Amino acid sequence: MVSEPWRDLRPPSATSGEIGGTTGYIEYFQARQLHTLQRPITESAYEMAFVVSSQVMELYFGLLCHEFARARREVRDNDVRAASSTLRRSVSHLRALEGTWESYADMMPADWNPIKARLGKGESSSVHSYMYRHMVFLLGLKSVKMLEPHQTTPLIHEGLHEALRAPSLYDEVLALIQRRGLELPDAAVHRDFAEPYVIRPEVEAAWLRIYREEAFADLRTLGEQLTQVSEHYTLWLRGHLRATVRTFGAKPGYYGTDASAWLRRGLDQPVFPELWTARTAM
Repeated sequence: MVSEPWRDLRPPSATSGEIGGTTGYIEYFQARQLHTLQRPITESAYEMAFVVSSQVMELYFGLLCHEFARARREVRDNDVRAASSTLRRSVSHLRALEGTWESYADMMPADWNPIKARLGKGESSSVHSYMYRHMVFLLGLKSVKMLEPHQTTPLIHEGLHEALRAPSLYDEVLALIQRRGLELPDAAVHRDFAEPYVIRPEVEAAWLRIYREEAFADLRTLGEQLTQVSEHYTLWLRGHLRATVRTFGAKPGYYGTDASAWLRRGLDQPVFPELWTARTAM
């Protein structure tokens, strides 16, 4: 068994959280607390990279929740220019999120197995990231089944249930399109937001008009920003699949499912789907 210091070779004086005095930098970025949050528990040389990268992902999930909720509010307020700007900024965050996989891009099963063994099954699954679930609910990927992993954390479960029932960013965009005079069935705008989104030809037709008519140039810009968000979210998912196949193969994941196959199915569920299907007719 290796000694405890081998697992974390950073300077103890910088990671103890007991620094005498302070500076503006330390206080603003909460650096003292930040560097105490990594606690490797195995001998795997990749564990620190795995922990730090996962924590960075969590922070980006939170940042994207902030941005997508802001864009949703701006769309609701008919401020299309502001919403487009917020989404443009969100695309930059998604690009950074994609890069988090690179810290352990060459991890092998032998590197991952000791970590997995110590984490155990079930609650170590990535489906327990409640901030990620908030993010995908904002994007419109709704599933009541995904509340189940959070039943043991009542406050989180309640928050996710509220997010499930709330309109997504795309739901608000469709309501905006209807307010701008484009024909959409009420069933596309006034619906049970907790139910999975269903692709509708009328929504695709509305996007076609937006892309063809200059009167809707601001909505076209908004549509392109939404498309960029969808594209880069999918690229992050592909990175997740690649890392899983490389380190995990087809071992059982949450609920005993093939983790790789489960992730592949997610790639077949693009967010803002009519922005993609409409391109065939453009």
